[in-house]
Amino acid sequence: MSRTKQQLKAAKKLMTQPADQLQPVEFKHNPAAPAWMTRCFMNNRYVVMINDNAPMTNGVTAIRAMVQRHDDKPIPNHWAEMQRIKNQLFGSETTAIEYYPPEQHLVNYANIYWLWVLPEHQLPKAILP
Repeated sequence: MSRTKQQLKAAKKLMTQPADQLQPVEFKHNPAAPAWMTRCFMNNRYVVMINDNAPMTNGVTAIRAMVQRHDDKPIPNHWAEMQRIKNQLFGSETTAIEYYPPEQHLVNYANIYWLWVLPEHQLPKAILP
């Protein structure tokens, strides 16, 4: 999602404040909304676009969440921020993963991060010491 100079200037101002709670965004009548998006959340830092019906190659349907900062920059303290967003939107006991594809399938033209929330028992949970 490319932004205009005016949008980036407004985003820079928003980014100086601590992150607010993510709030639902009404998008049903917005022609610019991606067709795959079923839910959307936003705060003064991030937009999170969600597809609740993302098909997987094994026939399982997952939740796919796209996370992007308003100023299009990389997410600092990436792991902790993604964990906070995951907990807020999907619950602290939910397991989510980031997907790192083979290079031939890599699409990396923006600082967009993807979380995948799989149905219970579809992803083994690590046993930590």
